[in-house]
Amino acid sequence: MANPSKRSVVDKVRRASYATNFEIVYGKEAFTNVQQAYDRIGQAIAAYERSEALMPFSSKYDAWLAGKVKLTEQELRGLKLYQDEKKGNCASCHPSQRGHNGEPPLFTNFTFDNLGVPRHPHNPFYTQAKTFNRVGYDFVDLGLGRILKNKREVGKFKVPTLRNIAITRPYMHNGYFSDLNSLLAFMSNRDIRPRCKSDMTDTEAMRQSCWPKPEVSANVNKVQVGKLGLTALEREAIVAFLHTLTDGYQDTKSIADRR
Repeated sequence: MANPSKRSVVDKVRRASYATNFEIVYGKEAFTNVQQAYDRIGQAIAAYERSEALMPFSSKYDAWLAGKVKLTEQELRGLKLYQDEKKGNCASCHPSQRGHNGEPPLFTNFTFDNLGVPRHPHNPFYTQAKTFNRVGYDFVDLGLGRILKNKREVGKFKVPTLRNIAITRPYMHNGYFSDLNSLLAFMSNRDIRPRCKSDMTDTEAMRQSCWPKPEVSANVNKVQVGKLGLTALEREAIVAFLHTLTDGYQDTKSIADRR
């Protein structure tokens, strides 16, 4: 987070309005040992991230799984396409069923994948100062492969959860896609449409009926995506289903009944 040292992180928490809460949990000497305080800050953040505040499981889909509401005809069609191995096949990487012990689906299998996403012409990193990016527009994000220094992992990024996907755009590791429809179109016909003339074509690619070549051509997943052949109506149905994954759903009919 651009903090120069562990001490700077600890000092910021020491000066924060919630410092007293930190001391209540860890004691009056909570900030004395920098390393210990730093580790405890990490523990506190992790505890918060595991809390209901960030995992409410309060989407319409969760309510549907619990038998409390009905999905619309279009949402149900989208779910069917989403799970169909011969259609969307989305569930192969983003499981949509409850776990063995009835736990809510997390919509990720926690793997890493290269979906052949093009370079994003408007990626602000390209124009960063040379202190941060010495190669400018020649920069290529190698993903997991760069971290592990393993060519078999080059171009791969972690499969994200699809929960709240409708309100968390832009999409993919570099934000190339600004809406779900264009993302689904890419997943569906990436290997069917011709290559764009420029590798730095932005979302105009949708209008031009082409796709730029992948940012990283190695290890591209050509089994689960690329030739799905989804129609425009099928994509719309899947998008409708994806909107049911947004937390904070309230059944308007139930609210009316309570009134």
